[in-house]
Amino acid sequence: MTQQTAAGRIRPRRGPGRRRPAHSARGRRPPRFNTAFGKDIRRTIAHNGKRFVSILIITALGVTMATGLHAACDDLLRSADTFFDSQDLYDVSVVSTTGLTDDDITALAKVKGADAVRGGRSEEVGVTVDGGRTTATLSQIVTDFNTPYVLDGRLPRNGDEVATTSAYLNDSGAKIGDTVSLGDAANDDGTDTAQDDATRIFARRDYTIVGTVIDPTNTNNSEGATAFRDTSATPDYTFFTTGEAVDESAKNTYTAAYMRVAGASSERAYSDAYTNLVDATKNRVEAIQSDREKARTQSLKADASATVDEEERKANDELNDAQTKIDNARAELDDQRNQLDEQERQLDAQEAQLKEAQNTGQTEEQTGGQESRNTAGSAQAQTRLQAAQAQAEAAAQQIADGRAQIESARQQIADAQHQIDTQQAELDQKKAEAQQKITDARADVENIDDTRWYVRDRMGLSGYASIDSDTKSINAIGTVFPIMFLLVAVLISLTAITRMVEEERGLIGTYKALGYRRGEILRKYVVYALLACLAGGVLGDLLGFIAMPKIIFSIFETMYLLPAFTLHFDWVYGLAGIALFVIAIVGSAVWACRSELRLSPAALMRPKAPRAGKRILLERIGFLWKRMSFLNKVTARNLFRYKSRAFMTIAGIMGCTMLLMCGFAIKDSVVELSPSQYGGVYDYDLMAVTGDNDHDSALDELGHSKQVKDVQSVRIDSGTLNAIGGSREESVQIMVVPKGGDISGYIHLREAQSDYSAAIGGGAAVTLSDSGVAVTKNAQQMLGLAEGGKAHLKDSALNGVNVTVDSVVENYLGNTVYMTQPLYEKLFGEYKANGMLAHLNGDSDKQIAFSDTLRHDDRYLSVTSTAELVRDFRKNFTLINTVVYVLLVLAGALAFVVLFTLGTTNISERQRELATIKVLGFRKGEVRHYVNKEMIILTLIGVLIGLPFGRLVAEGFTVALRMPSMYFAVHAHWISYVYSAVLALGFALIVTLVTNRMLDRIDMVSALKSPE
Repeated sequence: MTQQTAAGRIRPRRGPGRRRPAHSARGRRPPRFNTAFGKDIRRTIAHNGKRFVSILIITALGVTMATGLHAACDDLLRSADTFFDSQDLYDVSVVSTTGLTDDDITALAKVKGADAVRGGRSEEVGVTVDGGRTTATLSQIVTDFNTPYVLDGRLPRNGDEVATTSAYLNDSGAKIGDTVSLGDAANDDGTDTAQDDATRIFARRDYTIVGTVIDPTNTNNSEGATAFRDTSATPDYTFFTTGEAVDESAKNTYTAAYMRVAGASSERAYSDAYTNLVDATKNRVEAIQSDREKARTQSLKADASATVDEEERKANDELNDAQTKIDNARAELDDQRNQLDEQERQLDAQEAQLKEAQNTGQTEEQTGGQESRNTAGSAQAQTRLQAAQAQAEAAAQQIADGRAQIESARQQIADAQHQIDTQQAELDQKKAEAQQKITDARADVENIDDTRWYVRDRMGLSGYASIDSDTKSINAIGTVFPIMFLLVAVLISLTAITRMVEEERGLIGTYKALGYRRGEILRKYVVYALLACLAGGVLGDLLGFIAMPKIIFSIFETMYLLPAFTLHFDWVYGLAGIALFVIAIVGSAVWACRSELRLSPAALMRPKAPRAGKRILLERIGFLWKRMSFLNKVTARNLFRYKSRAFMTIAGIMGCTMLLMCGFAIKDSVVELSPSQYGGVYDYDLMAVTGDNDHDSALDELGHSKQVKDVQSVRIDSGTLNAIGGSREESVQIMVVPKGGDISGYIHLREAQSDYSAAIGGGAAVTLSDSGVAVTKNAQQMLGLAEGGKAHLKDSALNGVNVTVDSVVENYLGNTVYMTQPLYEKLFGEYKANGMLAHLNGDSDKQIAFSDTLRHDDRYLSVTSTAELVRDFRKNFTLINTVVYVLLVLAGALAFVVLFTLGTTNISERQRELATIKVLGFRKGEVRHYVNKEMIILTLIGVLIGLPFGRLVAEGFTVALRMPSMYFAVHAHWISYVYSAVLALGFALIVTLVTNRMLDRIDMVSALKSPE
């Protein structure tokens, strides 16, 4: 039966019970894998297994690259965050130049956002290690803050016990249970400071070691790959004890205050949320900073004035007592003089009486003599005269003796007066001296430096900041390389799926003829690409979140002192990495199918018409074309004829070569750090730091040593540098050049080049001025400084000054601030040389041995051997080298997959052509040569383009790889170009060995028979 439609066409009428055919598109459910259509998808995957595996591997490599480095860095950050939270690492710390009081702690606790605040104490002490004296930090264990992590033993329980880091135990050979003697730290004069009880914080005595710990405030491994970041003045060891070891005189002040910010522990360290939360509280602390600084300064001046007043009172009391004694002695002498004068007057009276008596006696004697003569003498009168004469003589003698005694007494009084006068003169001098001391003391009180607070967050800790910078640098690599992998994956998947669609043109036409819609046909290829992407993505996530982090962790363990590195799966990042490749590759599949699906079933079921032949550009160069062999002409035509295939091959090889070249360039840049720094910038063999008072003797001794060629005196200190208003600090070495000194033969100060021309070395020589400092390139980059701008510099005594950055100088390892002696004296005060730069005789081993000898001399606080630094350089950069090796392996694997996919695709789409030349009599070797020559030529072109592009991409990492105390100048050795090219060509040759078997197995009959 028929039925006429409104358009006049006649169609058969179906009976009421007739069912629609299975292939009808109307009302049919989506195909399942147990249907014929589903089975066809499985057959497609099986028959195109090489393409499927290629897409899977490319996706796995790309997802591994996209997630692996990120996962390793994220795991490091999470592990560090867990460690810091478990040990209650502070969020904000405050350090004062004059110490902190309980009033400061109370004020900080009242700051909005402060959850808890505690005061802590630490001090540099002296310890003997291997026969030499060195410095160590002794810190008080603060309740609920910065708790040391116990590796072995336990924490101290009283003031006679200490815990220490493993560095001291390893260097000294001590063990838990042994005692360690902690004395005064070596002073700038090279001797022990011999601090009095008023300045000491901790008791100086023997302590028992009860545990080995990790200091949460310093996670850098000083014995590992971050040793180059430590400055020369950094204390070598750390000890922890309880508050019972704090001296009574130091219990009223703290060296630092630690604050925990409310809610910070619930945020991940290094995250923006954590940083913003801490910065807000830090800003509130800085808001009270000025008031607390003034209060502390006034308190110190008031206390100092009270002390001066008390000392003045005591001095006046002592002087007044002495004056009273002198005055009493003088009054006593005056009394004695008066007594002598009275005695002398009495003697004068007695003498007058005696003379009068003598005169009377003489008269009586004359009268008695006359009477005696007249009366013929009287015996009685004669006797009386003789007695009177005897009495007179005795009286005269008594008077003479009295006068002698008076004269003797007067001499004694004169001597006593002289002694009193001497004492008075001495007392007057003491009064003058005491008054001068009091005047000076009051002047010192007025000149007390204003208290200065330094408010820091965790970024002020070198270990914490190093983790942040290192992970950012590695993430920079992990961001750029996956993009390259993605681009290559898109090109390769587009090529593979396009060829697969072309091979199944007839099948697609059949499906369309059977009534399948475009979306249903497209679904087959989408499912094919999707399964490959999902399988590769899952494999990539396994490698990226497990295998690669474990590889990177082996390096992190040598860099950071963290007790555990834990693995974490970031669902968002893991799924995003898969989704990125799914979208790109599935999108490529859709793009490859869209042109074929537009054709009619009849057009699809017929073989695709070959492209019309045309002359290529090379044919127009007659003299060259005529001299080419037949096979070379065919090769040239194929290369120019199949432009899309050539472009895909060249682009794929170029991308892989670019990745290889970039990896080798980064490796070369790391290798060049050592010669660029030690020999390029530092030309000295030895840098030594002594005490101020020991410098001259050590300098003279080095100058006369046979192992020393020449030596230059300088001043060396450690400190921190930060931009004005900036929160980030960089540890720096401060080097001061004395008047008349010249360090050009020891350190080459040259202008730093731009990032993209740094590999050529420094520019013009830099001359230090008395108006500003020279800063090394890495510090300028990390802190965002500019020439002519300002920076804040603090020395090891926390004396902070603002300096002008006159110039930025070339440097690769570490950071240094250079200045002249006049500028140093203007900024910090008195200049005292304490360092020496020297050139040594002998080879590296002898130079290192000589340095070891100096380390056992107590006069030297620090001795650095350039030969030793060069020897230990390799272990310091294992992280970057390991990352580069991983990149090279992945890039090499990608190159192999790309070449294999392109090679197999090339053969599959040219089977009829290859079968034809076999029929024409081409031998096996000629057929191989016919195909492989094209692959090798395209590979060479891709390599030649990829090499310079890889060098340019590596240049970009100069900006991305910004790590503390390390500046990268990208280098690419000529051998790296050779390695990159040889690897790419080597993979191409390996692929040809595989594809040769495919060429040999081509069935001429099956390939040439008509699909019709």
